Amino acid sequence: MKKIEYFYNIIYYFFYRASIKFANFIAKPIFFIYKYIYKIPKIRQYYNNKGINNPLKWHKQKFKNELLENTNLGYGTIIGHGFATSVLLFFYIGIYHIFKYSFFPTFQDSFGYVLTVTGILAYSTDIIFTQTSDKDIRYIKEFNKRKGWWRTKWKIITILSLFLSLWFSLTTSSGGNVGQFLISLHF
Repeated sequence: MKKIEYFYNIIYYFFYRASIKFANFIAKPIFFIYKYIYKIPKIRQYYNNKGINNPLKWHKQKFKNELLENTNLGYGTIIGHGFATSVLLFFYIGIYHIFKYSFFPTFQDSFGYVLTVTGILAYSTDIIFTQTSDKDIRYIKEFNKRKGWWRTKWKIITILSLFLSLWFSLTTSSGGNVGQFLISLHF
């Protein structure tokens, strides 16, 4: 169980870092515009009255600390948990398909119900693995210290985990090869 938790937190961490890098990429043009806005005398005076000598640097630091890298409820945390939970969601849907087509191949279900139940299960698993006892914050601090080949290897595994879980979910569906094989065993 501890290894599964560790693996899941690695996946969450790299989705967290990727979302922060993407947000920084999107924010570059905005800060480029801000650079010229802060040169307007009235705006410059407003920030000087607040005691901020370099408003662009202050704004970038605030953006980084409070919006992006805030481990409690920042952009990186929200998007990172979303992608990591989607990996679990696709995996659970695939497991459901295998169970359904192995034991109840003629059962007609509503995809909305399946998505709701597996979504609740995936979200609960995410909470247990990352958010209880602030495990995500502890693992983020631990993984920030790691460098080199370890980071490259796990970046590749993280990206593959998203696509492989989606592939697993689709191939076990009634239209996929595995799903069709499981259904054909009962006829």
